[in-house]
Amino acid sequence: MKAHYLNIEAKVRKLEFQIASLNDFELTDGDEVDSEIILSHNVSLYCFDDEAKEAIFVELPQVVDLTTVPFVYDVQYNGAQRLIAVPYDAFRQIAQTLPPVGHLIMTYISGRSGSTLLSHVFNEVEGVMSLSEPDVITQFVHLRGDTKDRDAELRELFDYTVRILFKPNPFKKPTIYALKFRMETVRAIELFQATFPQAKNLYLYRDAVGFVASFYRFYKSVDIPEYFPLNDVLVMLGKGMKFDFMPKKDYFEPNSDPVSSVQFITFFWLMAIEWYLEKATIGIPLLAVRYADFMASRKDVLAAIFEYCDLPVERASQPFKAFERDSQAGSALQRDDPKKGNKLQ
Repeated sequence: MKAHYLNIEAKVRKLEFQIASLNDFELTDGDEVDSEIILSHNVSLYCFDDEAKEAIFVELPQVVDLTTVPFVYDVQYNGAQRLIAVPYDAFRQIAQTLPPVGHLIMTYISGRSGSTLLSHVFNEVEGVMSLSEPDVITQFVHLRGDTKDRDAELRELFDYTVRILFKPNPFKKPTIYALKFRMETVRAIELFQATFPQAKNLYLYRDAVGFVASFYRFYKSVDIPEYFPLNDVLVMLGKGMKFDFMPKKDYFEPNSDPVSSVQFITFFWLMAIEWYLEKATIGIPLLAVRYADFMASRKDVLAAIFEYCDLPVERASQPFKAFERDSQAGSALQRDDPKKGNKLQ
């Protein structure tokens, strides 16, 4: 079955952190190509065009190793040379030729909680391949919606998505696979767990004060306005996360309009924790890891994570290069001074 190229005329993503989609680009139709091109190591899954029933891939330079980057979706966008649109039927057929993923670790987050660092740590363990925030996974929250009437179809699609993400590559020969997600992805945890019941689930979270302070520093660095109209904030978040935030309006104090950036970030944290707590009550096995503990007792926390994830516990006490650099270097969240930041002891 044939796929086809989409030529990139311009990259037009409005916000660096918006969910990956075809709208990130101005495109023109290109030539047909064999669908099996998606098995090439420099061709990676970017998003789904569910209306057209196509999986959208990006073609990257041959040297790009997505296990080394802080955010897969961002490197895909910035490095994309052209896109490839593959019909769902061809996507499924090709994915079925790849082996099922057995040993899988899935990391859910509040944000600003050390999860990017942990993904880099995983990649230093022999036999492990970890990807940090491939946005095609985030899209399952949007595809699922509130009715959940597509769950059987989406479980199959998620299985094939994971197989494609971890297809053979020249950089690693893994037997253990790890995915780190965006904060809202926890809303689909039961869908993912039903697909991979043997998966090890982590939830990395940070206290409200640390979360707000960390995000606020970033906001100030990019000159985001200090105040926002409340309804505009809730509508913007709702569109970006496929969630109706209007019923949560009462979380803000009366007369909080406009809302300050600190209030907005605090609300963002509250929703992340609320979503996690909702899912923690339905019986899905999950190890919660507090950022403050990770900061204070690195070796002990890593040992607990490794034991839970069936990784070699003795490796947790050995050095990791990930702790010697800014885990988000090369992204909008990188430190202004790489020598500064929260140093793990």
